[in-house]
Amino acid sequence: MAIFMTTQAIGESCFLLSFKYKKWLMRRGTHHPLMMTNGELTVVLRTHSNLDMDLIRLIKRHYIANPLTYVYLFYDLMYYPEVTEFYLNINGNDITGFVLIWHSAWGPRRGCSSVHVYGSVNGVEGLIPTDECLEAHMVASSEVTGAVIKRLGEMGPVKHRRFLTMACWGSVFRDYRNPLIGVRRLGIDDAVDLARVKAEQGTPLDPGEVILRLASPHWHYYGAFVNGELASIATTYLKLPEVWVIGDVYTRARYRGIGAGKAVTAAVTKDALTSGAMAMLHVDEDNEPAVRVYRRIGYRVVRVEDWLASSPP
Repeated sequence: MAIFMTTQAIGESCFLLSFKYKKWLMRRGTHHPLMMTNGELTVVLRTHSNLDMDLIRLIKRHYIANPLTYVYLFYDLMYYPEVTEFYLNINGNDITGFVLIWHSAWGPRRGCSSVHVYGSVNGVEGLIPTDECLEAHMVASSEVTGAVIKRLGEMGPVKHRRFLTMACWGSVFRDYRNPLIGVRRLGIDDAVDLARVKAEQGTPLDPGEVILRLASPHWHYYGAFVNGELASIATTYLKLPEVWVIGDVYTRARYRGIGAGKAVTAAVTKDALTSGAMAMLHVDEDNEPAVRVYRRIGYRVVRVEDWLASSPP
């Protein structure tokens, strides 16, 4: 795991920060160079086992203050450190940017990477892997996004879409119920039905993966049923006390337009809010029907992201 940290080298604060991070690195029994580049102090730290508690506290502090921005960084650090690497830009005691890289080791995206880029990150195009399929979520300047697109374009075609990150909290939530649609959380007994819907969706899962998701404490699938048949699904694939991230919302073609997707999304959102968390989801800005549904439930746009996808030949 690699952590890339920069601090603004302005006058006396440069030397204070240099001393601080030198002490931190020496305490870990490591020796890493401090480099001056374009007025910035750069420290590179590589860890192979336990992370320094000061660093964990720094990330947690930012997550608690702004869960919607730091949720993936904090979650992957806590639950999947063995397949996660990240780079931080630090100015004083504040994180000004980060790159999070999660290497999928299982599931339908096995061997691919998901990357989150946020804020100010120097040389980000050189940090992103280009030898595997990749999906990058960018909340950065147009210059940074353009540099990443150019770098990925050297390896093969790049798909570029814009997604809305939307959030819902208790004061704006509007529940939705339809007497003709039954909604509940799915369990192991629903494995065959879920596998059938996922295949129809175009993202098939093998039987073992279906069982793992339905039994996982991290994934909670919900289903909307019409006349006893599974019509629509939604899941929360990331759960923390402060925020649940909702995704994989899909309604089978013959059940669209009757409110099944709205009902199942409202149900998982309500459970998130009842637990004391906020709910967050991502949606393609061109998917106007879905955006309208989420707005009616109470979701609000909190940011716009550039999503890039590439696969080397």
